[in-house]
Amino acid sequence: MKFQDDNPYRILGLKEDADIEQVKSAYRRLVRLWHPDACGRTLGNIKRFLAIKDAYETLRKRIQQKSCVAEIANDSPHPNVSQRHYEGTFLFVKITIKEALYGTKVEIEADDGQEFCPKCKGLGNLEHTETSPCPSCEGKGYKIMSWGGNSLRIVCSKCSGRGKNRLKSCPVCSGSGIITKKKTLKVEIPPGTSNGTILRIEKDIKKRSSPRNYIEGLFLEVEVTMPEGWIIHGRDIISTVDIDCWTKLGGGYMEIETVDGMEKIFINPGLGIERFIRVRGKGWIDKNGTRGDHIVRLNVLSPKGPCPKEAMELINRLKTLWPCENNCNLSLPEYIDKPSAR
Repeated sequence: MKFQDDNPYRILGLKEDADIEQVKSAYRRLVRLWHPDACGRTLGNIKRFLAIKDAYETLRKRIQQKSCVAEIANDSPHPNVSQRHYEGTFLFVKITIKEALYGTKVEIEADDGQEFCPKCKGLGNLEHTETSPCPSCEGKGYKIMSWGGNSLRIVCSKCSGRGKNRLKSCPVCSGSGIITKKKTLKVEIPPGTSNGTILRIEKDIKKRSSPRNYIEGLFLEVEVTMPEGWIIHGRDIISTVDIDCWTKLGGGYMEIETVDGMEKIFINPGLGIERFIRVRGKGWIDKNGTRGDHIVRLNVLSPKGPCPKEAMELINRLKTLWPCENNCNLSLPEYIDKPSAR
């Protein structure tokens, strides 16, 4: 096993058809053998251990992703291929519906491999930290024990024979000796991005024995937050507005929320069949840059409970002031008291 090798199979001493259980078994065996706590915390041993760890993580992810490959339809330049397999690392970002409509640029942070901690040089502790003598052995590193009339020197269990307290753990790597490098990626979200869209940030197209192409790389899944009750249907946005029957009966202007802000709409008076109002050009956008409409569904609310006597008198008065069409005969209901419970 050459820890300088970049082939994870050779680092773990495996064949390239090894399954996940063989990978795990080889990793556990090599960790027990080459862990710095077992073979010494030297720079060479730390590098060897990190190479084993990275090789295991690489193969584990690769095998797991092969078993649960994400398929995205209609994304292949080949006419006889309707789908491609996507496998790799997925990141996630949440944007507003306005950012999704017009497009935006986001910055995301991704892992960029591991490296030795620059503060402790991979040792996990601050080597030059001044330590006080071990209080258990008073700095000797051992204790005297009588056994059968003889005096035996026993290694101090508190300081493991060092004679000093333990070194202070590195605050940067928390004593692990390694840190995860980060990189900032700037990603452009195109206009009209829908919820659940997966964007490929970094790609590496590799042809396999399968007739399909597998795309490996870094992907970004976009979550679009929308106001409650909003639905995107094609190029239209559909929302629902609650109004009481009196507002619908009298009509007039009211404000509703659109992607571009509050919009004033006119409601025709009367309780007719009109239940939808279309706001032109305030809907979603297609790949050609054409926007649809914002459709407002009017949910007309009726009064609660039985009609009180005063309200019935006003309703009868309203019927005479604002009669219905076709000159129908007025049928003025009489107020009936709610029967009392026996």
